[in-house]
Amino acid sequence: MTKLHWLEVTEYASLYASALGTLVAAVTQQAVYAAAPLTVAIGLNVANRERLKNLNERQQQTAIAQLDQLIDPFRQRLENFDSFTQNLSQTTQEQIEELQRHQQEQSTDSVRQRLVQLDSFRQQLSRNTEQQIEPLRQHLAQLDAFTHQLSRTTEQQIEPLRQYFAQLDTFTQQLNTATHQQFELLRQRLTQLDIFTQQLGKNTQQQMEQLQKFQQVPNLDAINQRLSQIESFTQQLNTNTQQQIQPLQQCIAELNINTEKQTEEFKYAIALLQTELQKLTQSIAQVEQQLHQDILKTKTKTENITQQTSLKPQEQQTTILQSQSPLEKKKNFKPQPDPEATKVFVPVVTTPESQPTIIQNLKSVPSLQGHLERVVSIAFSNDGQTLASGSHDKTIKIWHLVNQEPRTIKVSERVNSVAFSPNGNILASGNDGTKIRLWDVRTEQEICTLSGHKERVYSVAFSPNSKILASASKDKTIKLWYIEKRQETYTLTGHIDEVLCVSFSPDGKMLASGSGDNDGTIKIWYLTQNKFLTLKGYSNSWGRIYSVAFSPNGKFLASGSQDKTIRLWNVESGEEICTLTGHTDEVYSVAFSPNGKFLASGSQDKTIKLWQVDTGEEIRTFTENRSAVYSVAFSPDGKKFASSNADKTIMIFPYQ
Repeated sequence: MTKLHWLEVTEYASLYASALGTLVAAVTQQAVYAAAPLTVAIGLNVANRERLKNLNERQQQTAIAQLDQLIDPFRQRLENFDSFTQNLSQTTQEQIEELQRHQQEQSTDSVRQRLVQLDSFRQQLSRNTEQQIEPLRQHLAQLDAFTHQLSRTTEQQIEPLRQYFAQLDTFTQQLNTATHQQFELLRQRLTQLDIFTQQLGKNTQQQMEQLQKFQQVPNLDAINQRLSQIESFTQQLNTNTQQQIQPLQQCIAELNINTEKQTEEFKYAIALLQTELQKLTQSIAQVEQQLHQDILKTKTKTENITQQTSLKPQEQQTTILQSQSPLEKKKNFKPQPDPEATKVFVPVVTTPESQPTIIQNLKSVPSLQGHLERVVSIAFSNDGQTLASGSHDKTIKIWHLVNQEPRTIKVSERVNSVAFSPNGNILASGNDGTKIRLWDVRTEQEICTLSGHKERVYSVAFSPNSKILASASKDKTIKLWYIEKRQETYTLTGHIDEVLCVSFSPDGKMLASGSGDNDGTIKIWYLTQNKFLTLKGYSNSWGRIYSVAFSPNGKFLASGSQDKTIRLWNVESGEEICTLTGHTDEVYSVAFSPNGKFLASGSQDKTIKLWQVDTGEEIRTFTENRSAVYSVAFSPDGKKFASSNADKTIMIFPYQ
């Protein structure tokens, strides 16, 4: 044991002895037994305190000495590290200075080599420039020849139209002469009838005079017989006259009907020819303008080539591609996005064989009437025999197109969208409220109500397998609903403004959506991959996206927007293919034909336009609607398409 421990033991022993002496003094009542141990304990305590203090100081000194011994190696290593860092910094500085000197020497050598290369490149460029100017001159000569040929072909195309107009004029003159001849024959027959009636009146007057003479004769029986004969003769004469007049009346009515039909057909043919002639003149003017721009671009490119003498090889290749002819550009074309390009199709005059047949007799276009307010949405059933319409009068009507008799379903809110399930059993409606309602088509009873949106529902669409329903709402979300379980499965978020429209792809793997003007974007949602693609076109100011529709093959997407245009998109790359212009106001609805070759669009400008998809050509414009067109839809068999309008009607157009 150490000294420190012995001191502690003696101190505790003296304390126990003093405590024992105190106990004995208390028992024996003698203070000596308590005083002696207490005095010894106090003395030992005083002595131990001093000794404990000395022992603690010694222990601290030994501990400090041990720490110094441990720290000395680290101090030496730190001193060695400081000397190493100083040496390293000196050597690094020397190396940096040496590198700078070496770099300066190399830079001067590289500059000299670069100058030599530039001189050789200038010489080569001058030779290439001379070689490039010659094809440009040839191209200008080809453009001049093409312009002359185009003018000749234009005259050749206009000449048949003039001949056709001349034939129409001669035909109308012949029709007028034939009509005048028929009217002249009718006038002659009418004059004959007048003469015959006058003679009949004279004969009747003579017979009446004879009767008056006979009245004076007392033979009454003979007079009565004569009167009965006269009455029978008069009746027979009236029937014969009526029989003769009736064919004339029928002939006159048929002649009037045929004349009206022929004049109506001639007016329609003249209007068609005028529109075709107008399109032809516009296309000719646009082609001439394009040729003029190509010539100007070619001239500017030649000037730029002669002025620029330090082009890189890649820039040379770009210049050569730009100087190619339009046919060579078409052969070497690879689709690349160009933000500065204006992708608007120029209307192309096609032959009548390439256009669909539109039955355009205004009297034969049926109109379904029954709603009390604007009709904002329509949808054909899968068999094409039934049409559903939703209106702001808080009703849904299911029309049987055979007899055009509707069944009415009353809703508590304004209806914004209707959609048939592909199997034809369920009809969904999106309303001004926050709920979506599902209806049984056969019984017209409400199946269920889907609740989840926080604001009004603008659009609903079924997946191709009828199992999923998508809904777009003002609350900036898209919800997917599982029909069998009648519950929400997923919520798509990504738009920063209200979502106005949704549409499923034909395979059901993608969903397209368009939003309001604060967002103004179109998104394609890949449902199996849990991601989306935002479509970016050549213009950023689309405004509100009112309608989106996939083509039947799923490769293209059409959109109608607030900027009065229709855009076609490549679904795979997300790039804008073209912009269709022609409407003079906002485009509310777009729809592909079942074969995917044509596209219909309805607008605020009270027209429906039909477009050819592969060329972007506007085929027809229907102006029969008297108000804004909110929705267009093709029947599944492709024989007709319909439009819902702001004047509370639904128009159905026959289509082949």
